[in-house]
Amino acid sequence: MRPGPLKRDKFFQHLKKKDTFLASRCPGCNKVFFPPRLYCEDCFCDIPDRAWKEVPLTGRIRLFTVAMLNPYGEKLKEPKVMALIQIDRTDSLMIGVINTKNLDADITGRKVKAVLQPKSKREGTLKDIMYYNLLK
Repeated sequence: MRPGPLKRDKFFQHLKKKDTFLASRCPGCNKVFFPPRLYCEDCFCDIPDRAWKEVPLTGRIRLFTVAMLNPYGEKLKEPKVMALIQIDRTDSLMIGVINTKNLDADITGRKVKAVLQPKSKREGTLKDIMYYNLLK
């Protein structure tokens, strides 16, 4: 049975209204997914609504690269640092843009915090996450 649009939209409506992320915890193996999943990719358990929880906008960089080209192979005006970020209190990775001009620094393991669009401009999409700032 496929989930209805309201269940799939829960993450984005939360992002539109709040300054936290939503994740889901598998009742079978306790893995915490971000973005939330409707079922566990490891043990295939259904994840009920009551297993969804708020998690912070912070995380840690696991991998990063400096992008010089856009997805179409065209040169960017300015290079972007792209990273795989493990959001705090989750077991998953999310890709994001890192707000830095220092393209030579090794930022692996650095703590980051998502910067969201102002609430008045949020649309309830991943575009509401503008970038991630490096924390001290």
